[in-house]
Amino acid sequence: MGKHDHLISYVPKPDNPNEGASLGSKRKIAWMEKSFMPGAPYFEIMWYFKTTEPGPQPHTHDFDEVFGFIGGDPDNPTELNGIVKFKIEDEWYTFTKSVLLYVPAGMPHSPMQIVSVEKPIIHFSGGQAVSGYSQDAT
Repeated sequence: MGKHDHLISYVPKPDNPNEGASLGSKRKIAWMEKSFMPGAPYFEIMWYFKTTEPGPQPHTHDFDEVFGFIGGDPDNPTELNGIVKFKIEDEWYTFTKSVLLYVPAGMPHSPMQIVSVEKPIIHFSGGQAVSGYSQDAT
């Protein structure tokens, strides 16, 4: 055991029945947040390999958040090999290329939907949670 083991997470985010993804549509890979790693930002990574219903419900955070949807073809990483829809405020965006999204604190966002998948899509999100993970959209 090393002196920095407390800074390393091998665990996926626990299941949340309100996440909005269809059962069996994704595999959670890794996750961290300050609830079990003091001082850490919230960050999670997963693979999507099937379509999903839209989710979660629109919400805001008291911190900036970054999202990524990355195509799983190592020979063509800029192609998403699928279609992802994501709502920011009142506007839907449709992505077919690998993409990073920045959502400033207080900006309503979600739901998101994996519309089609030809090859697995790597998804991640994260931010420096200040006082809490999420709030209802106003």
